[in-house]
This record gives sequence, structure tokens and C-alpha cells, in this order.
Amino acid sequence: MSSVESLEKLKQLEDLIQTQPEMDMDDARKAVESRYPWMRVVRDIAKEQGFLHWELDFAGVFAGEAGGFDLQVGNPPWVRPRWNESLVLAEREPWFELEERVSTSVKAKRRDDLLKAPAAATYVMGEITDNAGQVAFYGAPQVYPLLGGTQPDLYRAFMCQVWDHASVRGTTGFLHSDTHFTGDKERALRGAAYRRLRIHGDFVNAGQRFFPPPVGHPTHFGVHVYGHPQEIDFDHLSWLVSADALRLSANHDGSGEAPGIRYQNGEFDERPHRTRVVRVNRELLTVWKRLFGDTGPVEEARLLFPVSTAEASAIEALANYPLRLSAFKPQITPGYHESGAKKDRLIDYNRPDPKTGEPYEPDRWRHVILKGTQISVATPVFKRHDANSNAPFGADLVSLPSDFVPDTEYVRVPGRAQEYLKAQDRWIDHQALERLRGNDKAVARARAQVAEAMGNAPQDADPESVDVLLVGRARRRYTAFYRVAWREMIAPDTERSLYPVVVPPGTAHTNVVRSAALRNNHLSVLTSGLWSSVPIDYLLRITGTGHLDVGRAGALPAPAPAHPLAPALLLRTLRLNCLTSAYADLWQDLYDPTWSAYAPWAINWPGMNTELHSVTPTWQWDTPLRTEYARRAALVEIDALVAVWLGMDADALIAAYKGRFPVLQKYEAASWFDAEGWKLASNARTIGQRQTKETWTQFEAYREAVGEPSPEGVLPADPEATLPDAALPDGYTAPFYKANREREMRRAHAYFKQRLDEAVAKGLWDPEKMEVPTP
Repeated sequence: MSSVESLEKLKQLEDLIQTQPEMDMDDARKAVESRYPWMRVVRDIAKEQGFLHWELDFAGVFAGEAGGFDLQVGNPPWVRPRWNESLVLAEREPWFELEERVSTSVKAKRRDDLLKAPAAATYVMGEITDNAGQVAFYGAPQVYPLLGGTQPDLYRAFMCQVWDHASVRGTTGFLHSDTHFTGDKERALRGAAYRRLRIHGDFVNAGQRFFPPPVGHPTHFGVHVYGHPQEIDFDHLSWLVSADALRLSANHDGSGEAPGIRYQNGEFDERPHRTRVVRVNRELLTVWKRLFGDTGPVEEARLLFPVSTAEASAIEALANYPLRLSAFKPQITPGYHESGAKKDRLIDYNRPDPKTGEPYEPDRWRHVILKGTQISVATPVFKRHDANSNAPFGADLVSLPSDFVPDTEYVRVPGRAQEYLKAQDRWIDHQALERLRGNDKAVARARAQVAEAMGNAPQDADPESVDVLLVGRARRRYTAFYRVAWREMIAPDTERSLYPVVVPPGTAHTNVVRSAALRNNHLSVLTSGLWSSVPIDYLLRITGTGHLDVGRAGALPAPAPAHPLAPALLLRTLRLNCLTSAYADLWQDLYDPTWSAYAPWAINWPGMNTELHSVTPTWQWDTPLRTEYARRAALVEIDALVAVWLGMDADALIAAYKGRFPVLQKYEAASWFDAEGWKLASNARTIGQRQTKETWTQFEAYREAVGEPSPEGVLPADPEATLPDAALPDGYTAPFYKANREREMRRAHAYFKQRLDEAVAKGLWDPEKMEVPTP
């Protein structure tokens, strides 16, 4: 390399090497191919695939003293070789991508007919071969040791290549996806990246400002500066929407408001700021590792994505919380896998009746197969299955009938009810199991059955085998339980990313939803309430969680049933979820008589006409919170309650909210409530149930006439004062209340913190061990 003085001379040297006919290589190749015909196939494949042998094509670089490139810059493909049959078939017959809601049998027949054509069959077989070859090659540990067991992705292969090709002092600047930082199987690759990273900038393609479609606006990617391996120590900046934020934040003086995803509920926050720079080292990874409950080396812990260092205390509180869902051994199901269940003729689309033109409307929850858009946070009756996901509101809960049953996108295939039920996961009914274990006759029958099978006397039957038999008898279909259910996909660019609810027995769902039952209804409902909070939602956002399946769900915080704040959380969760008479048994089972004396609203909500603790032991139509104002109040109080429960102070809660909930902040800034609990808002994405196109214009005129609200957000500021003649918005009643989530969460936090402190002071709770102290 030292003898080549310019890039132009280097190019000339490489061309010479490529064309030099030394050793008569062309004749040698022909001789080999004539003896081994399969070599011609190898040559054809190599030409078609464009294989590049770096060490041969750049022999001069690798033969030099540095042993590689001093500088490498690039944007490798972010492509996972996945098989998509419909897309491949559509290259020959567009019908496979254009036609929607096609039955599995019709699709299979069209595919078989298409593949009868030799040209189509050859094309599809070639695509299958290419895909299978790429998957095998990129996942082969012999080729890419760091990628073994992971999902193949071209950008990951390029990462490994450039690390191998760098000189001892080489620097690499790469722009690529960051999925390896959060995956379960990418530990080795993640650890290798940490040791080489110097700077990492996590960017989001907001408004297509970096990449045009088809790259989506919520897509994240990273700018990575790599060097030679060393102790982990690099600068990490997240949620960037400008190059200046990456370039200039390290030299910022730290003044001004800490950054968020959006600035003051407006546009995306492009400002450079010193607090954007998070220094990642072994010590910080130790804290982050506790957040996930991972058992691997600290050096391979998953990466978090805080917008600023202001979130550190919130992260530490979540990391230090000791109780995780996996400790309770939850039973979790994905429900029916849409494609597989349709193929096996278990479910089919709810098509319109040919006679009436109307789809089937279930009259029982056991006829409902839920999909994700039908549920919202603590709201199991939300939207229709075919509703626009951007619609600002769901069902009118104020007028919801007691016996209401949601609609369903899928129905059971007629004549296959037994197969439909048999396909459901079977879970242990722990209450039934305890009854069996305590029933002498049931135990004797199980012992006799085990003894007969083993050829022993009943008194010699193996106790473990007897218990296994009792456990089997206590199993029920998962739909027999009240469960906590949630949307499996976690979308961090929406108002909320986690949507947990309590669903009644009978309800099934497809694999876009997950549902779980714990050892009793009390614990299941508390888990649903805990997960309905901003702190748990924040945890999923900060960890970059895209899907909440069994493993990741087990790592989430879980409630201690005897916690001093458990009754308050239970009341709010039940009143939000128990929307119909299908929840009557659950309400009666979990009703707590202490609520009436010890569970009021945490704060004095202006104009609130619903008493939180005014409930009866049996479910009534007014048992659930129905107005938009009361339901929002309960959710805000749950946010503060859970923060106290987790050991998160008020400042940490606000930092988490301001740092990672830009859409929720924007909606909150636009929202008001009237004296009857109806919502109205200036943002079209969060308008109230009763709001019309004219409502906001009318309300602005009313506000201009009556003046500014009080410091508490009440309009008019003095409802008793004589006011100018001002028309109220149609359908609304004064006074109005302006939402202010930060102020509300701080006040509720102070209330719940005082209640917990009182319990600790009386010796009723040990906050370190998360248990009632032993006398």
C-alpha cells in the first residue's frame, strides 16, 4: 500500500491484477469444468449472485501492514430473507396480492393451477432456492459465527464483514437497522457491537425526512461509528430527527428544557442538548440488565433508548423493582393463529349472510373472536373489528346496554365446533386443583388409577404421578377463565403502546392478541391494572419492545397481592373493565367492603359527579365508570399509583411521561371536559364522543366571551359570577375543566405516597422485600 500514491493508481493496479493472464487461469478453469461439470453450475451461480471475495479483490489492502481498511463508510441493505409466497406468486399472477379475504381452499386451488405452467413453476422454484440458500448462508455459524441462531439479515452480515476488514486503527461509519440491540437471540452480536462502538445515534424517519416510502415514518435506524474492540464505552443518543442533534449535543452547555420526542407538544424536537448524550458503559448496562431480568453477561445486555439523562431515575426504579410476572408462572396463549386456523378450517371470515346482506352479530361472548383494535387501555369494549384505527373514539359507554356483546371478524366454521374447541390451549384451574387435592375421594381415585397403570398397590402409588393426574383433571380450556388480554404488537408512535384489558370467559382471540391467567382472578385483575399505567407503557417504549409475547411479558413487573395499594388499584381496574353483565361474577368475587370507607378519588377532580367508592357488592349498570371524564381520571390515578408502587418518585414519573409520550401529551393539551363528563378537544384525533364539527368553534367563542380558566383549569373561573351572554357549545354543560396530566399525576402521586408511607410506618408493609413483614 505504501508504494501506491493515489486512488487512481490503486485502481489501475487492481485492474491489472484482474486482467493479468498469469498461469493461464482461463484454460485451467476450462480443464477443471470439463472434468467436474458441477463446477460450471458453481460458476453460473457465482455470476448470478455476484459473490465478492474481499481478500482477493482487495488483496493489496489486506496484504499491507495495517491488514485492512483504515476507513469504511456505508449503508448496507436492511433485508431479511423471508419467504412470502403470495408476493412471489403475484409476480406471475397479480391476483394473489390484489384479492383480499380469500379462503384458504380457494387460494390453494389458484396456486396449484398456476404452478401447472412450467415457466411459473420454474420461477417459483428458483425463488425458493434463492431464499433457502440465503437463510442457510447468513445463518451458518461457519461463515458468520456471531449470527448463529439469529434471524438472517443482510445488514448484520455486513457488520461482521466490516469489522473483519478494518485495520488495527480503522474506523467504520455505518447506517443500518438496530434490531440486534433488543433481540433475545442476538447477545453475541450485541456484545461484539458494544465493544467496537464509539458513537451510536438512533434516528427516526419522522415525516420521511431521511428516507422516502416504502420506509415508514416510524422506522428507526442507527448511525454507528465503530473502532477496534475495547472496554465498553460509547456515546448513545436516541430518537434523533436531525443530524445536528447528533453532531452538536456533546458540546452543548446543558441549558434549557431537557429534550423530548416533541418540543412543547409541537413539532419533533430537533434541538441539540447535552442531556441527549447517554454514556454507555458496563456500569450502566448492569442497571439496564436488571430491567429485563436477563441472565446473560452484562456485556450483552439489551440497549435502552432514553431520550435524555432525565429519565435515568425512572429507569433505575423499574430496574430495581423485584417482582416479575414470570415468578407467578402465568398461563399465556396466542389464541388462534389466523392463517393456520383458517387453513385447518377452525375459523373463517364473518361474511355477510346471502339472504340479509348482514354479517353475523354474536349474542354471547363465547361467539366472539377478538382482534387487537377491539380493545383499548382498560377498555374491553372499544371499537368494531372493522373500525378505522385512526377513529378518535370507540363505543359510547354511557349508553352501552348491560348485555352488550362485541362484534367479531371471525366465526367458527360450521360443523366443526368440536375441532374449534379442541384446538384451544388448556390451563390449570388452580382453585379446582386445590379442591381436588383436598378431596379424599378424588385423591383415592387418582391413586388407584396410577397403581393400576404401574401394577402397584394403591398405597404404593407414586405421589408425583398422582398429582400429575389431578393437575390434568383440573385443566380447562383457556376461554373458561377471566383473563388479562393485550394487543401483541407494541406501537411506540401512538398515544399508548400497551393495551391491557380484562376479558370475560368464553372470549377467544386470534394471535394479534395475547391473554393470560394467573393463579386467581385477584392477581389477574391486579396485573391488568398495573399494566394499564404510563410507567409500564414507558418500560416497553424505553426497551424498544415491538411485540409483547410470552418471554417479554414474563419480564414485566407484577403486582404483590398484599400490597397496601392493591385495593385502590383493584377498584379502579374493575370499574374501568367491568362494562357489561358478563363481568358480574368477577365483580362479586373481588368486591372489597373496605372500598366504601377507604377508596375515594385520590385528588379533588373539579366538577366530578361520579363517586369512585360508591359501589355495591353486586354488579349494576352504574358499576363501571362510563363518562369520558371519570374514565380518564381513573387512568391518571392508576399512573400515579403504579409509580408509587414501583418506587418511582413524582419527578421520575413526569420525566418518563414527557420523554416518551408525545402523542398523549399532544392530545392532553387539546382536551377539555364539561360538567356532565363529556369530552371536547381541538385535535381531530382525540375529539369527544359527543363532539361535532361545530363544537370546537362554538367552544372557542364561549372561551373568548368568559375569559381565562382558573388556576385549577375550571372555565368559567368563577361559575357563580355573572357572565356575559355566551352560547355554550351544543350538547355541553358548563363549567368546563382543562386537562393537565402533569399536575394531576403529581397530586395523585402525593396522595398514594402518603398512604404507602403510613402503611410502612405501621409495620404493615416491607417495601424492600415487597411483602407483609413477619411478626
